[in-house]
Amino acid sequence: MNIPELLEKNAAEQPEKVYLYFADKTITYKEFNLTANRVANALKKLGVVKGDMAAIMLPNCPEYLFAWMGLNKLGAVEVPVNTNFKEAELQYLLQHAEASTIVIHESFYPVLKNLQGPDLPKLKNVVYVGAGAAPAGTVPFANLLNETSDFVQPSIADDDPAVCIYTSGTTDRPKGVMNSHRGWVLTGQSYAYTVGITKNDCVMTPNPLFHANAQVYSTMGSLAAGASLVVLEKFSGSRILDQARHYGATILVVVQAVTPWIWKQPVKDNDADNPIRTMVAGNVPKEYYSDFEKRFALKIQTIYSLTEAVMAVMGPKEGTQPRKAGGIGVPMEHPNPSVRNEVRIANEAGAEMPQGEQGEIIIRNPAVMIGYYKDPVKTAETKKDGWIHTGDLGYRDADGYLFFVGRGKDVIRRRGELISPAEIETVINGHDRVAECAVIGVPSGLGTGEEEVKAYIRVKDGAMLSPPEIIDWCTGKLGEFKIPRYIEFRTEFPKSAIGRIQKNALKKEKSDLTKDCWDRESR
Repeated sequence: MNIPELLEKNAAEQPEKVYLYFADKTITYKEFNLTANRVANALKKLGVVKGDMAAIMLPNCPEYLFAWMGLNKLGAVEVPVNTNFKEAELQYLLQHAEASTIVIHESFYPVLKNLQGPDLPKLKNVVYVGAGAAPAGTVPFANLLNETSDFVQPSIADDDPAVCIYTSGTTDRPKGVMNSHRGWVLTGQSYAYTVGITKNDCVMTPNPLFHANAQVYSTMGSLAAGASLVVLEKFSGSRILDQARHYGATILVVVQAVTPWIWKQPVKDNDADNPIRTMVAGNVPKEYYSDFEKRFALKIQTIYSLTEAVMAVMGPKEGTQPRKAGGIGVPMEHPNPSVRNEVRIANEAGAEMPQGEQGEIIIRNPAVMIGYYKDPVKTAETKKDGWIHTGDLGYRDADGYLFFVGRGKDVIRRRGELISPAEIETVINGHDRVAECAVIGVPSGLGTGEEEVKAYIRVKDGAMLSPPEIIDWCTGKLGEFKIPRYIEFRTEFPKSAIGRIQKNALKKEKSDLTKDCWDRESR
């Protein structure tokens, strides 16, 4: 089954059921499907065809989902754009993806407008979402809704690409992770089954739609179950429970970085008076895992995954085995037992490690990525015999429960986003007073694997440079979430025999890597 078929199945079986809640809007399955048809017809008139790459740079809003589904109905590939991206980041993504079309919000249009023309020779269509008049040369999104809702879908194979999400890794440039219709549908079905989502549920998320999490779990999970979906504009720790009460949300999906913000809200007498049955999050700190469940009268279900392997690990399905605080869970299940999801703790040769011993987490199932777009070498390094080598370290206990230990790759995870240190180092080293630098992740206190960005900098001999000057230099060149929080100046670096900065040595210099350095958030 492909993504449009899953949507159309729901529209046929329960046309008047509300699928989407957004702010004060309610949209039924039938209305949602017909609107996606109109968008597909309009994009087809603009020249979008099967196989085209088309970018979406929108905040959380119904237009995002209409654009995504409209593209997939045509067999085009959706390319989500992180809304924190600046000009250089957006230019690279659009050039590398060879995007023919972008659907962009008025808030982000200034980032794009200076890039058109020779910078983006493949870009033919700019669809503008906004309240004001659309700039010259763009197409108002509202015009797309005037097309007919009668749509003839082209032939789309389950293994055709549906989405290409750019994610940072150990290199200085993000890689485009290609995922198929089959992968998105199977994962949505697996997620709904493992969480226990039914047609009677209402799934709510503040997670950004440009992220795999909101797409494949909240959106595809609710579609797979025939449930309702609440998309919030953004996360608010002080409002999340009231929002759940307002919409009657039974399933809350958040990233693990925000769980401490929910916990730290002032205790209220009615904290437990909410409709949430299950909160799915990357993890919740062990120190208050059980107290969190008691205070808010819900069950926590953890999840571990990556864009390359979205069907991965979750807290066990309710009633199968106990969930363990501090663990990431067990392999996600699919309602069809023939769909196998294998998760292994492996040594360097890929062989299973004994229980209790650490190794690399590797994953194999029919939903893993197709590969990295235009990068067969990196694809072969990561996907071996169908196994996705995550680069993350973990172990399995006697009950088969998996625990995350740390990241084996030089990559930083900050509030749900993966960040390439090399990308930040390239920007900082571009400053004319910087001799060299090293960027690492330091523990943030927001949960398992969550980090903040720290930059170590050596300035050129005789030069003077302040932390605020570094922040100013990075602003506009990097997305806000990539800009270092901590800065430490040094006169020398520990180096290997070939002159490479030894980041592992930096990480071992002191127990608290945030001590005695400049903190952007304390200024």
